Amino acid sequence: MKAKIEIELQPFTVPNFVLTVQEPRPKQDGIQETPKYPLSELDPETLDKLCDEFRDAVFAKAGKQQPARCMPDPSYHSQRR
Repeated sequence: MKAKIEIELQPFTVPNFVLTVQEPRPKQDGIQETPKYPLSELDPETLDKLCDEFRDAVFAKAGKQQPARCMPDPSYHSQRR
């Protein structure tokens, strides 16, 4: 016998900040917090690229191929600015 159970999933947590890439430091320098910037300080194109990279990483980690997505009409991006 098989049964399907439907559950409600929580969406991914959206960060408030983006971290910067730092050069490795010697351990004797101690732990220093990585500089971070609020998402509101990023331009729309950078946010869009970070979102695309996140989506790619999620599907790669799940070992799944991304479904085909509808492309927004070209005026969509110009309307968002």
